[in-house]
Amino acid sequence: MRVLIAILVFISSLRGTFAFENEFFLKSGLNLSINRIGVFEKDDDDDDDEKEIQGHNYFGGFGFNTHFGYRWKRFELTASSSISFGKVEKLAFVVNQNDFLGSGNYQNLMVSPNVRYFIPWSPLKSWRFAVGLGPIWSQQTIRLKDFTSSTPYAGKKFKLTYDTVGFGVGIGIEEHLPTKDMHPVYFDITYVRLYSVKSYLVDTTDSTKTNILSTAEAKKDVASEALIFSMGIVLF
Repeated sequence: MRVLIAILVFISSLRGTFAFENEFFLKSGLNLSINRIGVFEKDDDDDDDEKEIQGHNYFGGFGFNTHFGYRWKRFELTASSSISFGKVEKLAFVVNQNDFLGSGNYQNLMVSPNVRYFIPWSPLKSWRFAVGLGPIWSQQTIRLKDFTSSTPYAGKKFKLTYDTVGFGVGIGIEEHLPTKDMHPVYFDITYVRLYSVKSYLVDTTDSTKTNILSTAEAKKDVASEALIFSMGIVLF
């Protein structure tokens, strides 16, 4: 009986000390986010030509995240992707000197190489903390459903797309399990900051073809932020 108890104690100690390492893995889950979009425009009241944020638009979002990578004892490197959906109300913007005010469905696709570090300190027995960061490349799309325009675009169906770049930094916790086959659960909170570099205005009236009406450089025309709450499991 004492031998059996000793074996159980030993196995329990291993479970609390080691997690899977030196392995490739794939994990995936769900997102909930709080998003903010700000449009940079020139302020007529200022003498300089610098663009300033003229307003913010806040909205909620939901989506999915996927991470494929390799994990060492304290570090992991992943190729990560995330997609979020939401709805934007009364967003004002300018494309090639055309003024728009509109609402519509929002989509944000982000890809990022990400580095995470697992903190040695573990206040929770079966969980461990991690911090991570990485650059982000993103494409944000707003499918305009209700809008007004300073040009003869009114009455048509459009989508506005911005190519954006930025960064993300986050903190999370993950179950401290011996093998990835036990499908550890993870929870993350990530702050994301993005700036536009290029914009596209696309006529979507005919769904069978792509009709790009306007393409323009859009450096810092739009800035967006998001606080993303993620959860999921290690699949394999």
